Amino acid sequence: MLHHPFALSVRGVLLSGAMLLCGIPVQAADFVYEVRPGDNPWNLTRRYLKDISYWPRIQQYNRIAEPRRMLPGSRLLIPEQWLRLQTREVRIDALRGDVTRVAADGSRSMAQVGDPLTPGMRLVTGEAGSAALAFADGSRVQLRPRSELGVQQSADFAAGAGNWVLLELLRGSIDSLVTPRGGPAGRFEIRTPAAVAAVRGTRFRVHAEEQGARSEVLSGRVEFGNDAGMRSLDAGHGSAARAGAGAPPPPRGLGAPPPVPLFADRLPLNLPFPPLDGASAYRVQIAADSSFDTVLTDHRGVRPAVVAADLPDGAYRVRLRGVDDEGFEGRDAEIDLTVDARPEPPVLVEPSPDARVSDERPQLRWSRARDDERWRLQIADNARFDVPLIDRSGLAEPGFRPADALPQGTWYWRVASTHPVEGTGPFSDAQRFRRPPPGPSLEPPQTGPEGLALRWRDAGEGMRYQIQIARAPDFAEPAVDAQTDRPAYLLRDVVPGVWFLRVRSFAPDGFEGDWAPTQSVTVAEPEPAFRVWWLLPLLLLL
Repeated sequence: MLHHPFALSVRGVLLSGAMLLCGIPVQAADFVYEVRPGDNPWNLTRRYLKDISYWPRIQQYNRIAEPRRMLPGSRLLIPEQWLRLQTREVRIDALRGDVTRVAADGSRSMAQVGDPLTPGMRLVTGEAGSAALAFADGSRVQLRPRSELGVQQSADFAAGAGNWVLLELLRGSIDSLVTPRGGPAGRFEIRTPAAVAAVRGTRFRVHAEEQGARSEVLSGRVEFGNDAGMRSLDAGHGSAARAGAGAPPPPRGLGAPPPVPLFADRLPLNLPFPPLDGASAYRVQIAADSSFDTVLTDHRGVRPAVVAADLPDGAYRVRLRGVDDEGFEGRDAEIDLTVDARPEPPVLVEPSPDARVSDERPQLRWSRARDDERWRLQIADNARFDVPLIDRSGLAEPGFRPADALPQGTWYWRVASTHPVEGTGPFSDAQRFRRPPPGPSLEPPQTGPEGLALRWRDAGEGMRYQIQIARAPDFAEPAVDAQTDRPAYLLRDVVPGVWFLRVRSFAPDGFEGDWAPTQSVTVAEPEPAFRVWWLLPLLLLL
């Protein structure tokens, strides 16, 4: 039995040598027994110790002056090596990912379901590894990723006094589901570098960090502390301890469970949920079933979201909780999660997001992943696809062109893949494109004393217009490029010749319409009567 500097001062646990019990110094690995009516050194020795010859040692060790009149409720100290114990099996009941079994001599092997763990052995989980240990009394310990747990003892006391489990969590986290301790001496302990948690029947967590430990109780009660002091943690409370920093602080309440999502049809999984008051981080675990013996993912992050890079389609159980600023993990929320993300939807290629599509029968294209793939396409005038304008299934080619013209406006489209084995998967994210309104029709220009007056059809309230006037039909160098909020423009001091005109509208959100068909106008030379000015020099010479 390894000596450990931290232990508990409760019935049926070990106490460290730095403590006193009724004025008697408690030595390393002492077992504390609470006296019951009728107990005396002789019958206690006969029931629990290796040999009857130990009775004088009990009397001397505990300074018992009147062995026949021992006070019920008082406590006796019994060195662990005197106890008569029968080893009970601990075995690996479930595992996932990278899990290594380390023997007492330091040799390593890949752990397998059914492997026994004898005293002195350790179990180490990798980045995505997890395992569950089963004990003879029905208790279970679930070892989480990036953790290391040693088995120090698993045995029954003699005479039905109960069983004793002693584990050492060197790093990482465990969830424990402990069967109520039977008999007067039964105990279940988990040691860490900074404290010990002991229970008689409960569900709780223990986290071991460098020179520190935390415990969080979900049901029942846990005695948590070290040789500087003890704390009783009731359900919904936790405490922490640091090596050399004194007794654990008073218990603190655990945070409430957050709400969780129900369904996922996208991978990678990224399902946000509302932030939780008092939480600075969140732990999210996903398991194949409600036992959580092993976990598929164990993620801690600052975003309130259920995340996973990849999960096969199927049913899962999600467990998540908030984590406060001091690292305490709150109460769990659990709910079923269904993943139905396959076959994955194709990549939408054309039109691109928010594309401006002038073609009244636009060409839509998407990617192909497999030869036997088919698709379902929907086009609607809203992102909810309440009543799709087009809903076509069984498309054999990764493209589609509507048979009829799409009216101008905003349109949304999405595609789902269909596979003979996997069925129809989720739709892709909806993608938007816009069919612009046609350019406003120009009215015949009117020549007046102020210039050339241009007018076109009013496109509606809030619309703006752009007009271009150029000498060439390509409008490479427009003489006029102006915007106006009125469907009219006055061209002053126009030079005679051929001019090309075009107009388009802008919606209130800035979306631009198509140019109206280009029109040309010829500005005639002024009549000769208006050009007598060239005769003036001749008249002056006369």
